[in-house]
Amino acid sequence: MYNTRPNAAFKPPRIIGKDENSVNGVNGVNNASLSAITKRYPGLKRVNRNASESPTKKVCSSASASASDCNEVTKYIVQWRKKTNKKNKSWDGDGKATVKLVSQGCEIVLKNSDGKIMSKKTFNQLLNLNDVIPIGLYEIILDEKIETDTSPTRKSNLSCSDEMQSNPSLPKSFIKVAPTNHEETLKKHVPLYDTKENEFQLIPPPSEEEPVKVTIDPHLASKLRPHQVEGVSFMYECVMGFRDFEGNGCLLADEMGLGKTLMAVTTIWTLLKQNPYPNQKKTTVDKVLIVCPVTLISNWKHEFKKWLGSNKLNILTLNNPMSDDKRDIINFGKLHVYQVLIINYEKILAHFDELSTVNFDLLVCDEGHRLKNSSNKVLINLKKLNIPKKIILTGTPIQNYLEEFHTLISFINPSVLPDIKTFQRKFILPITQARDKNCFNTEIKRKGEELSKELIRLTHKFILRRTQSLLENYLTSKTDILLFVPPTRLQLDLFELVKKSDKFNQLDCGSISLALINVFRKICNSPSLLSTDEFFHKITSNNNNNLRLSTSSGKINALIPLLLEIVSLNEKTVLISNYTKTLDLLELVLKKLNLHYTRLDGSTPNNMRNKLVTEFNSSKEIHVFLLSSKSGGMGINLVGASRLILFDNDWNPSTDLQSMSRIHRDGQSKPCYIYRLFTAGCIDEKIFQRQLVKNKLSSKFLDNDSASKTDVFEQEDLKKIFEVDSTTISNTHDLLECPCHGDGSSLTQDEVLTDDNDESEEFQVKATQSWVSATELQQTMKQNVDVEKNIVRSALNDYQHYDPEVTSQFQFDNVLQKMFNNQLSDRKFPITFVMKKSTG
Repeated sequence: MYNTRPNAAFKPPRIIGKDENSVNGVNGVNNASLSAITKRYPGLKRVNRNASESPTKKVCSSASASASDCNEVTKYIVQWRKKTNKKNKSWDGDGKATVKLVSQGCEIVLKNSDGKIMSKKTFNQLLNLNDVIPIGLYEIILDEKIETDTSPTRKSNLSCSDEMQSNPSLPKSFIKVAPTNHEETLKKHVPLYDTKENEFQLIPPPSEEEPVKVTIDPHLASKLRPHQVEGVSFMYECVMGFRDFEGNGCLLADEMGLGKTLMAVTTIWTLLKQNPYPNQKKTTVDKVLIVCPVTLISNWKHEFKKWLGSNKLNILTLNNPMSDDKRDIINFGKLHVYQVLIINYEKILAHFDELSTVNFDLLVCDEGHRLKNSSNKVLINLKKLNIPKKIILTGTPIQNYLEEFHTLISFINPSVLPDIKTFQRKFILPITQARDKNCFNTEIKRKGEELSKELIRLTHKFILRRTQSLLENYLTSKTDILLFVPPTRLQLDLFELVKKSDKFNQLDCGSISLALINVFRKICNSPSLLSTDEFFHKITSNNNNNLRLSTSSGKINALIPLLLEIVSLNEKTVLISNYTKTLDLLELVLKKLNLHYTRLDGSTPNNMRNKLVTEFNSSKEIHVFLLSSKSGGMGINLVGASRLILFDNDWNPSTDLQSMSRIHRDGQSKPCYIYRLFTAGCIDEKIFQRQLVKNKLSSKFLDNDSASKTDVFEQEDLKKIFEVDSTTISNTHDLLECPCHGDGSSLTQDEVLTDDNDESEEFQVKATQSWVSATELQQTMKQNVDVEKNIVRSALNDYQHYDPEVTSQFQFDNVLQKMFNNQLSDRKFPITFVMKKSTG
């Protein structure tokens, strides 16, 4: 049995004392509890003084031995700390302790790691040596037994039995009796958990004839769902090298909400406490490094405490501004006090020298898609640490290019894929050529598809991705609602004003394009956000004198009645934006509506985050939780709310997916409604459409989705992004070319545009020709399905479509139904089009 620091596995305590009525341990156990203790600890046996044979002979069999000959001296590795009244105590260091049985009880001598005596104390009462033991100015806990010495030290005419009978101060209540196979047990490891069921037993090493059974901790196994047990088995087999690929790393790419953190905690705990190889003295891993965004450090520590308890594992987190991080990292490597170090990505750069002094056995990277760039300095430093076992957790591991996929895979298992130049030549170029929308050569397409399948075959053994559909039997129903709102007259005027500026014609400059995008997004949210935008005032300084930048916008006009109707139903809302300035604006709106709220953004101290979340989930007085998607969109459980409004969207689809997963999680008891606001015909919809393209790329190589026929968004002229269609009720619905009438119907599979492979025979013949005329090429390109339309159409084919001008039936959501019924006769419904999808 492995017994690593601290309380790794149960080890029966040695009981030492004077008589049956003595107090046991620091906390105290009276005589009435003795029988219960003997049942719980089979290594202990109660002495029957009426028996004809004294059990003391089993401890000391020499008839000529003296009392001191029976004194057992045991040495332990211990953890020590100075006595303190702090609520959350931690251990200060490692040391050794010598425990000697004497006639008056026991004597404990504490030494530091250098062998210097720190304190000693004699106890004349029963002690449970697994408890926290006070010694002078210190407290200790026994960690691991080093050796036991029971050899005689001097001669005497008294036997142990005679001494025990003549000296009433010696222990009478309990005497530890070693099992008959004690020596054999010390030499050969045994399974940590004695479970009869094999459903939670992990796969043994393929090359080991008599491996030690490794089992998921029964306490954790009882909490895991079937897909989580599968995830733990997958990670364990990968990092142990039991699968058919070269390496010890894996990528767990499950979608949000499937419990990646719990699966990782279970895997770490298993590796820290067990080893399938009987001849190895240590457990599989000893030191673990977890790297995550700074906002998730507290969440990781909370998850360990939630699933393992407070005392089973010591976690060191580097998020305390008052502590010396460099010293803490060095001590983490030298001492055995802590087993897991949790650090944010930025500190990998700041403290790389100190981290290099620690021999980490396992690396866990949360939100691992941050490492997709090969020039990322954090990635370079993590490679230099040369940690043998790696687990990468991410919900969106690849979004843009196959180069990113190569970077991530090469970090996890460097030997699986060739170097980047060879990979580009062998995989990237043929695949991208085959999936180009203007490629008509069937041989190129066939070769590209074969290489795509080959790439999937090489990597699928250490990549696991499951979708949220697995949770349908565990979570409440969820309704995703896309709300398209009309721009106001002021918003349309502002768009035109910007497009007439000289800077708008300089779109070839990257910085100008980015600044213009930000201006257009601010106009969509609220014109008032431009009041402090220097770039906007610079490019429109000659024409904006008569403009009054009001707060009103299509989104604000829809948000206000939406919030009021939700509050009227006694439900709570999470309101999310990507920008701090927008959160400031929304905060003013909530104050005008007299709604109680709490706010979490990048300026919120880390030690306040959990408090704000707990208060919101438990309090009935707080109506709205204002949340920044960049700083709080991950790892936060806001199940106190059943409604979530995403006020604006992000180019990165994983950011929005993370944000929208805050309420539909374990612990949610109500049906959930997720609202996304888009300004119709504007840049909002263009960003959303490109999100769908990026998500489709992830599904190709992670879900092995054969329906995904593109690997990268075909970059169009930037001016198309800035196009504003003031006449449309939904540009996205127009893009679908949907034949519905907005009466609640949805696209069927038969109506989805066909794949590239469904080309006509005539087209395939033309594609094999060495050349075609311009007219023929134009006709052929018209026959070829537009890639972006195809992806958006397939991604939204489960949505039902509602035009408020056509139908007044919104029974799927009582909030929208009340908004429609309560609209004033002189004011139009603030939403032009609705798309809805329900799951669960």
